[in-house]
Amino acid sequence: MGHHLYTARRKPLLSLVLVFGLCIFSVMRSSQTVSSLQNHTRENFLGKIFNQTEEYKNEAADNRRRDDQTKNRGGGGSSRHFWEREDNPSCFHLNKICHGNGAWFYDDVPNNHVTSSPRMLLNQPSINYSNLDVPEEYDPDERYRFNVASPLNNSQNKTAATCPYSSTPYHIVVQSYYNHMIGEFYSRTVRGLNEWMRDFPPKSEEDIQLYVHMASEGRQTLFHGHRLFLGALPQSDKIDSFLSLIENKRCQCFEKLVFCGYKLHDYNLDDDYDNDDTNMDDHLTFFTADKIEHLDSDETCDGRGFRKGNRCTAYNHLRQDLLSRYERKDPLLHEKIRDYRHNMLLENGVAPQQIGNVDDWKIVGLTDRKARRVWLNIDEVIQTCETNFLLKKVLCIKVNVEEANSTQAQLLMHMSLDSMIGIHGAQLTHGVLLPQEGFILEILPWIPHNISDYGEWTATTDRPTPLGEIFHGTNLHHLGFRLGRESVPMCEHLGWSDRGLKACLMNETNENNIKFDWSNRDFNVDVNMISKFIASFLLKDIPNCSRMYKRAEENFVIYNTYCSKGEDKVKRAKQYFHSRSRARQYKYGSRQDDNN
Repeated sequence: MGHHLYTARRKPLLSLVLVFGLCIFSVMRSSQTVSSLQNHTRENFLGKIFNQTEEYKNEAADNRRRDDQTKNRGGGGSSRHFWEREDNPSCFHLNKICHGNGAWFYDDVPNNHVTSSPRMLLNQPSINYSNLDVPEEYDPDERYRFNVASPLNNSQNKTAATCPYSSTPYHIVVQSYYNHMIGEFYSRTVRGLNEWMRDFPPKSEEDIQLYVHMASEGRQTLFHGHRLFLGALPQSDKIDSFLSLIENKRCQCFEKLVFCGYKLHDYNLDDDYDNDDTNMDDHLTFFTADKIEHLDSDETCDGRGFRKGNRCTAYNHLRQDLLSRYERKDPLLHEKIRDYRHNMLLENGVAPQQIGNVDDWKIVGLTDRKARRVWLNIDEVIQTCETNFLLKKVLCIKVNVEEANSTQAQLLMHMSLDSMIGIHGAQLTHGVLLPQEGFILEILPWIPHNISDYGEWTATTDRPTPLGEIFHGTNLHHLGFRLGRESVPMCEHLGWSDRGLKACLMNETNENNIKFDWSNRDFNVDVNMISKFIASFLLKDIPNCSRMYKRAEENFVIYNTYCSKGEDKVKRAKQYFHSRSRARQYKYGSRQDDNN
């Protein structure tokens, strides 16, 4: 289709060039003197024609590339795996590799797949992992020792005759910065991997086992949240940590060991490794990368893409794949959700005869943390919610992801909610599990510019927060509310503009800025704001986008909403960010107390 489009556009363009050329030729024949201004204009115009022709060529090439990707999609799988793609900068694989007694080695088989492309790695190269680029404050884990010598260069080749091959052919290790943080893991690791696997799906989900690489020594826990979100991918649900594979004493061979979320370099870029058994010219080193790259989605899911409507579709793809895969795995899932909702109502004091149809209720989950960023007046909010809204079939409850002791428990906990409210943090990532047109209210921490502006990315209103990116383009409503001075229960006798506030706050934190940072600071939330949110959004229909905007304009920012425009009944994702001038007013204090 791209080729025909290019041809159709090219014919009138070429005709225009020919006609214009004949005109220029006639003018030059009739007059030997042409002013410099005329020459300049002619050159600019011809230059524009040439540039447009190049744009059509580029567009045609892009169309042909998309057509090629489309052909490779489908239930039958792709003849070429995503990690073999030369346009995949984040993944590579090793063939017939074994691990036993703490050492890595290749199966000693004839090597007939040598290639000149280091990204393809169809051979068995000498290669090692380096943690030199992991920031020191994240305490790089020295237990990740991966160093293997190519059979071509290793004088002490080992045999895999006594090592059985795994029945799963493809073992994939995934890595990116901050894998220990669920929100970052979702956006940096799962999103890119999901886009690649949509483009080039495996022939069978049973062919893939996943491992999560945590670079920091003190943050090696593989949470249920990791397993939950990897459930969006076509894989066998066999998920483990990379460290468990490294430390496994049992000898095991793998048909292909794939690494995604790394930077691959020639050995000469890293002089800190010595290996007498390898040819230095052929040695490769891989480092931790900040994310798993997918060029198409990365281009549209950048800062400019988020501000230009719904160009970024990757997060919507990921949410839809996550929900549909869990529904396919469990045909009774919706019945389990209704039972879970019914039990929640009973456990929170709603009489059985008062419940009626559980689908008529709005259940609001308030994220409850036991340490750091504790919602101090959460009990008061719940009591007010019960007083004002229980008879209107609204129930507010605490939800703590740490109390869900399995992936299934986390899934049911969040899929049973109609809305989530919480401070910026990892648990709000689970909002992607809410039903269509569910509401997420992100409470944005107070970031006083004249005291400490660390973490201001968590409170932006002229562009998405990191959580705003996760919900962008989905069929969910995601709003933000900025806390003000009154949210901080310190130095309460001093207001935002009072002299001595900074000195008082530093005195209460013993001059420890880290204690005052948003990520460590406990907070209060205006009870009336929560009531207004419930009354204005949860209990009222949203007939169109303009009505949604008017309801939110005074107090809230709309990072994403799902609504129709005008008479058009078709709902689409829409965003209403604050202007940069309004956002600056918040940042520099003149509106800090407006919300309180």
